[in-house]
Amino acid sequence: MQRREFSKTALAATAVAVTGVGCGGGAETSVADASASGPLAAPLAAQRAPLRAPASPAIGVNLSGMEWAETGMRFGGGTAPNIHYTVPRKSDIAYLAANGITKTRLVLKWEMLQPMLYDTVANAASRAAIGEPGGFNIDYGMQILDILDAHAAAGIKCILDLHNYCRYRDFVYQPDGSVIGLVKPSDPTVRAYTTDNAQVRARIMATAPGATLTAAHLSHFWTGVAGYVKNHPGFGGYGLMNEPYYMPRPGELVEAYQGFGEDLTIWPTIAQSAINAIRAADPTNPIYLGGNDWSGMFTLPDNNPGFPLTGSNIVYEVHGYLDAYSNGQSYDWDVEVAKNYTAGVANAPITLDTGVERLRIAVNWSVAKGVKLAVTETGMPIDDARWQEAYQRMVNYAHANNVEVFNWLGGSHWLLHANGINHVPSWYQNKTLEPEAAGPLKASAGISQAVLFDGGPGYAAAGGSVTITVFARGNLATPVTLNVSSSNGGSFSKTALTIPAGANGSDSYTFTPVGNSVSTLSYSAVSGGLNAPPSRKVYSLTDPVAYASTNLTDAAMALIAKYSACKWDLADGYTDYLNGTPSTDGGVVRAVADSGYGSSSTNAMEMINWTNTDRPGSGGVQKPPVLRVVGSMKISDHTQPDTYGFWCRKQTPVPGSNPNPRNRVPFDLGDSQFVIAAVGVPTGANSGVLFQASYAQGSQAAELNFVDSRPQAKWTNSAGLAVAITSASPIVPNTANVVTMTSAAGTQQLRVNAALAGSASNSLGTAPFDQMLLGWGFSNFYPQTSFGGYIKAVVTGRGAPTAAELAVMERYVGSLAGKSL
Repeated sequence: MQRREFSKTALAATAVAVTGVGCGGGAETSVADASASGPLAAPLAAQRAPLRAPASPAIGVNLSGMEWAETGMRFGGGTAPNIHYTVPRKSDIAYLAANGITKTRLVLKWEMLQPMLYDTVANAASRAAIGEPGGFNIDYGMQILDILDAHAAAGIKCILDLHNYCRYRDFVYQPDGSVIGLVKPSDPTVRAYTTDNAQVRARIMATAPGATLTAAHLSHFWTGVAGYVKNHPGFGGYGLMNEPYYMPRPGELVEAYQGFGEDLTIWPTIAQSAINAIRAADPTNPIYLGGNDWSGMFTLPDNNPGFPLTGSNIVYEVHGYLDAYSNGQSYDWDVEVAKNYTAGVANAPITLDTGVERLRIAVNWSVAKGVKLAVTETGMPIDDARWQEAYQRMVNYAHANNVEVFNWLGGSHWLLHANGINHVPSWYQNKTLEPEAAGPLKASAGISQAVLFDGGPGYAAAGGSVTITVFARGNLATPVTLNVSSSNGGSFSKTALTIPAGANGSDSYTFTPVGNSVSTLSYSAVSGGLNAPPSRKVYSLTDPVAYASTNLTDAAMALIAKYSACKWDLADGYTDYLNGTPSTDGGVVRAVADSGYGSSSTNAMEMINWTNTDRPGSGGVQKPPVLRVVGSMKISDHTQPDTYGFWCRKQTPVPGSNPNPRNRVPFDLGDSQFVIAAVGVPTGANSGVLFQASYAQGSQAAELNFVDSRPQAKWTNSAGLAVAITSASPIVPNTANVVTMTSAAGTQQLRVNAALAGSASNSLGTAPFDQMLLGWGFSNFYPQTSFGGYIKAVVTGRGAPTAAELAVMERYVGSLAGKSL
């Protein structure tokens, strides 16, 4: 999917198809409507154990990541794995299969697999750097085969989706076959590129004389692919071409501006040739065929002359979303309603049935033509319950009409995490947190499988209370009941909770603790064999600082709760964020849950490592941290070169499309903030990033760094202007240290082992952050060097603790590392 809008001309083009397609209309007498289906009949399953074999139609996920190198292809070296693109991991596929997914759609770039078209005239130097004409890149090809292997091992299928929009980005080859400015990188995982952007051109499919991208090119590509994959047990079909759009006008060779006057016969003509070529090589596997105008649900009937095409086992794929323009790029329900427009349906606001109404146009066409249909791109925005209801209605309707559904944006590439529409799991309370969009998919397919969590604040001032939400991720066939109790008195609004049947259900309660107390809330009597959420503490201490002399841990945790701060302790280090287990000495650590109070039921502040290390040598040289056990203390080891640390990806407000996202980091550049870290370094010359809150696409950041093993606090605004406070002395190698940075009311401080190491007075201005990282950084779309040391624990939050409060938290963080302050 790329950013696009369906204009009102598209609405007009579909007006005839929409007319009369209301409830009870004659056009839908052969079409099932499940937009208001009743309770699911499947019995309640044990935790993570589906009780029914997946049935047709498939429920699926798009495995994104391998196409993200598009922006850096050919010009500049922007094709590094685990940076510019990420291959989905084998564990991603195993997790999806274990959660009811029966098919995926692997998103690929033509240029990455076949870097030189078959009829390219290239000299020896160009071929040595780029590849042979028509040949496949071995690394990219082996990565695809690895993914198919993982699907076969998991018992599910994978569609190969050519995500090229009827285009191909190519070099400009000179008459002698050379490319001006061509560079062959020393890193074999990075593709050849030119230093001159004028030496890159965009080919577009056309049928007029002189066309630079033709049916022969596409047929050659798919014939070659078929030879490798047609008999693979994990292979699920050919995704012929993703979202053709703005094709040339009749007789022309360039993109039609905004699609006006485009020749709608170009793509059907070329598609038929490619289908014929595939069928000559592979008579049986499915071919997924999308149409003109971005493969829109509501443009399928009228904008694809010649459809349906000739050939066996063709599945017609459509794309559509729930927002006003059906582009999947807007996530605020009220903003979308205010646009007073529903592309493909009406000049009226979106409703809970918008998805059904758009899909019904394609379903009616497919039924009339007697062909198969699949929704290969759609999704559920995560910021409003109304999106879930609208999405549930659409996927129920699809399932009732035997239409496959594939959620958009699964995989493990860093840009996918916490996107406004995604199917990427998180890590919360030391368990995998299934993406919200999975719940409605499971419900539509009758899969009863869920995990329980809870979320809420942990600090109640004198006489105050806290509201806690217990929630299920996944789908429940019947309600689940459980009880909650307190270890230290207090009162509840209710102690018997009921999580309703359906997708992502929840129930909330209010707890008012006894004054000046610490209470542990525990859950019991969970029905249906599901897990109980972990116990949680609620603090109502009148003076946490004074209480530190009685119990340092409770005093510090009360302050962490007071400031809704995150805490990441490597005692909670796990092998993976996909059903991982506790890391052991010398093993990798990929997931650390927030054991503080920065998370909520809608915003898990996980620290994870997503890098793909499945295929050494072709997946990049990056590696996750290693867990070390020193005595009984667990720490993460970042000392090896090319170690990537942990990442917590979130969103920033975007006016007009996502003004109020709930997935946010605790603070932005101009907010009061504090960071406390228990760390060590192995030498007297360590330099790099320990902690970073930042904006991935820009320069603004708040960082704890080391410069030759001297701690440094650094703030950088969006213009690149920095304020840095660096300790005069390095820390002693291989010892535990507590390093703190604070910013509040125009004053910045660096503290080392509870002593002031430096201060500054600067107005930092305002700039948004969309991520936090431990053990490294990431700015301006590129990784920042790790400090190369050891991490025991980090606490960070928004606000300005008093000096006494800060000292208590520093003492506590130090105690976790055996450091007495």
